Amino acid sequence: MKVTPAMVGRQVRFMARSAVYIARHPASGRELPRLVRTRGRGTMHLRLPWLPFRVIDRLEQAVGPGSRVFEYGGGGSTLWFLDRGAEVVTVEHHEGWAAALRDRIRSEHWVLHAIPDDGPHPEAYESYVASIGEYPDDHFDVVVVDGRSRAACVRAAAPKVRPGGLLVVDDVDRERYAAAMDEVDWPREDVVGFAPAKPSLAFTGVLRRPDAVGA
Repeated sequence: MKVTPAMVGRQVRFMARSAVYIARHPASGRELPRLVRTRGRGTMHLRLPWLPFRVIDRLEQAVGPGSRVFEYGGGGSTLWFLDRGAEVVTVEHHEGWAAALRDRIRSEHWVLHAIPDDGPHPEAYESYVASIGEYPDDHFDVVVVDGRSRAACVRAAAPKVRPGGLLVVDDVDRERYAAAMDEVDWPREDVVGFAPAKPSLAFTGVLRRPDAVGA
């Protein structure tokens, strides 16, 4: 991916915002040593999700051989889930990145749905969002929403998470995701912290579907 001046400027703003946030909430920066130990390597090289280290730690407890994982947006997370023995379904909108994933990953436990942009109209990414509909309700142990049209993906994904399973949504500090997140009335933890290959703080929501009504 080509790095543009706009991308650099955006990252500088994120880093400045992170510095202010850490000054107010020092505990949010406690994973900085783990970030430093990655030595600037990308998540594909590290074979790690692009999620806060504390979220990765929680996923380590939830994902193992035979776990079923669906991810909107693939990358280092795909490798990490497969390394843990999970059955992984990835939907990817960027054709070039989908091709890169195919070149890198050889696993009978992985399914890739490469669904390009639907175009600049109100139904853009409709097929991308709906791809999880191929699977039955209560099917996945973990669903990660870290791609396009995240509010719609949250709404589509929630019924597919099994009781006791996790719905992980990145960048929950963005206001446009708030209403969809609020609709999922499950216990929720918002994690703010450093993530692999990301010099600014990540804001990630982890929702756990109750095991039973009233749990």
